Amino acid sequence: MAFRVVITAPADRDFRDHFEWIRDRSVQGADNWRARIIAAIRTLNVNPKKHAPARESAAFPVTIRCLLVGKRRSAFRILYHVADDEVRILAIRRPAQDLLSPGELDEL
Repeated sequence: MAFRVVITAPADRDFRDHFEWIRDRSVQGADNWRARIIAAIRTLNVNPKKHAPARESAAFPVTIRCLLVGKRRSAFRILYHVADDEVRILAIRRPAQDLLSPGELDEL
């Protein structure tokens, strides 16, 4: 079964903010980062439940899953929720960012 992947407004903001921050330091690095994030998000249309629940999932009424992109301590976290045939990308977090809290989300 193929899932429809939806990027929420907060996740889109995260993506743009991270991209600009990286681009200010390295244009090539930003392009590489963007390609890796987009490729990772595209994999979620098949078997999105294979990724473990995020550390902050217990604070939410639904299971929030985490897809890691990058290497170990420098990996970005793509946080998402699976409902029926839809995957909702909720946030994209830098490694140093605090855990996602329910108050940060407009929608679930």
